[in-house]
Amino acid sequence: MQTSRRGFLSICTTASALAHLPSLSWAQETPKKGGHVKIAVQNSSVSDTLDPAKGAHSADWTKQFCLFNALTEFNASMVPDLALAERLESSDGSKWLITLKKGIHFHDGSELTSADVVYSLARHKEPATASKAIAIANGFADIKALSKYEVSLTLSKPDFDLPSVLGSSYFLIVKEGVTDFSKPVGTGPYVLETFVAGNKFSAKRNPNYWKNGLPHLDSVEIFGVTDSAARVNAVLAGDVDICALVETRYAKQVESSNNVSLVVNKLPLYTDLILRQDHAVAGNKDFVAAVRYMQDRKRMLDSVMQGYGAIANDHPVAPWDPYFLEGLPQRPFDLDKAKFHVQKSGLAGSSMDIICQPGIAASVEGAQFLQGFGAKVGFNFKVRQVPVDGYWSTYWTKYPMTYGSISNRPNVGMIFDLFYRSTSSTNEAQWKEPKLDQLLDSARAEGDFNKRKAIYGDMQTLVHENSGTIIPVFTAILDGVSKKIRGYVPNPSGMNMGYRVAEAIWRA
Repeated sequence: MQTSRRGFLSICTTASALAHLPSLSWAQETPKKGGHVKIAVQNSSVSDTLDPAKGAHSADWTKQFCLFNALTEFNASMVPDLALAERLESSDGSKWLITLKKGIHFHDGSELTSADVVYSLARHKEPATASKAIAIANGFADIKALSKYEVSLTLSKPDFDLPSVLGSSYFLIVKEGVTDFSKPVGTGPYVLETFVAGNKFSAKRNPNYWKNGLPHLDSVEIFGVTDSAARVNAVLAGDVDICALVETRYAKQVESSNNVSLVVNKLPLYTDLILRQDHAVAGNKDFVAAVRYMQDRKRMLDSVMQGYGAIANDHPVAPWDPYFLEGLPQRPFDLDKAKFHVQKSGLAGSSMDIICQPGIAASVEGAQFLQGFGAKVGFNFKVRQVPVDGYWSTYWTKYPMTYGSISNRPNVGMIFDLFYRSTSSTNEAQWKEPKLDQLLDSARAEGDFNKRKAIYGDMQTLVHENSGTIIPVFTAILDGVSKKIRGYVPNPSGMNMGYRVAEAIWRA
């Protein structure tokens, strides 16, 4: 298989872009050069980092994409296009030849070569790097430079989804040998001016950027405002140009503004109810079926999420993902069927705690809905709301019924690998299904996109019917964007236009 730009574009057409794009009144405008933009993000702490290997949240990643590029990057169809790579070639999914574009330079003037790519990929394998992508990088069996612009990458197992993995923030390309990321140089659209963890990030336009005509802005500033109301007030007052992550309770306020637009980003983010399959009650198949039928997905979407999201079908692949299985019947809200399965389970009249916390979108409301519906079908659910602090280490998956919050990954294979593979340490529901493990390996080893999509479809059906996780809805991310800003188009690969907002936007 040869995965060149032409190959990627053909995949994009085959997959048919499902990402929803808003009506763009500025679409015919010629981008203007110059100006400064301020972006308020929701994360800010002393652990903020510009090291791609250690990025922990969307604020880190948005700053990193200002400075660096990856070998590939996601388009609006959530398909990876070529970026620093001129070609990606593999005949078996295991041995990959990466050919770099020539004439790309770092901010210090040095040219990008294969040595930089080898270093950038290999550093994740070193424990001293403390990379968050070490589990992925451990699958890089061999990385070596073949010439100034060619790299050979051999995987321990075939994976034709590698192009999307290489487009993730973790694998942004850094300069060979760099270990100090306090003021790094990259090949990206902006050159770093100031970075203070937990405080401020500012950068100026890279005059020698390799993408013709980009970026449009002279400079960009990104800073964290952790208080949701303060972020919204800042964009409404004109103190910032973009407010990331507008909570749904402030959506109408932003929508009614004459100066700010509410932008809806459809991302594969979801809150899931986890039923431990190694527990006598939560693992009872009829009990799981009953809980599935007690999900009033439309009410959750309309009343809790104010319509900002999409109904899910108890599997982790969003409707706009290229691998989404069309035609799988949507599971209905049906209390009669729920009652039937409660009776069949032999658990009628039993009780169980549902552990939830307010920091997970719709989890408290979901637990309360389930408590009310349980009373109607003969099961006593007790809502136990716990603090946000310490939830992930103390409660998540540690009890029979808890809630999870899953953010987007570069491809659906990683979601299945992390949260459903039998041997994964983050297998939330402890659902052990050898058939899914086999399908996942088969999907990654399949070079034909349509055949690979069919295998991922079988996996969605398997999770929908048999797993211990319940996914009622996908969560939309809302942003407040000044009407003076042009070029802001949601990208389903991540928040802030797939973390590349600063590269694309301009001032009116």
